[in-house]
Amino acid sequence: MSNSKSPLLAVILNLLIAGLGHVYLGYTKRGIVLFLFSALIAVISSGLGWIVGVILCSYDAWQLAQHRPAPFDFLAKYIDE
Repeated sequence: MSNSKSPLLAVILNLLIAGLGHVYLGYTKRGIVLFLFSALIAVISSGLGWIVGVILCSYDAWQLAQHRPAPFDFLAKYIDE
């Protein structure tokens, strides 16, 4: 989906709000799902899981921006993206 989007900007956006970098890259549904998943983990873990979620989302966006396999690629078959 992403053609010439900046991997660094995608990571920075994800560090601000989990999933925002995915929206920037054109993976809107994936970004929303990852945001909701990170929020759920944060609630369950009293906020500490948010850090892990943001880091994983950032890495996923970095890989997507560089057209490499990403950790959350399995979501594509569930969210039709």
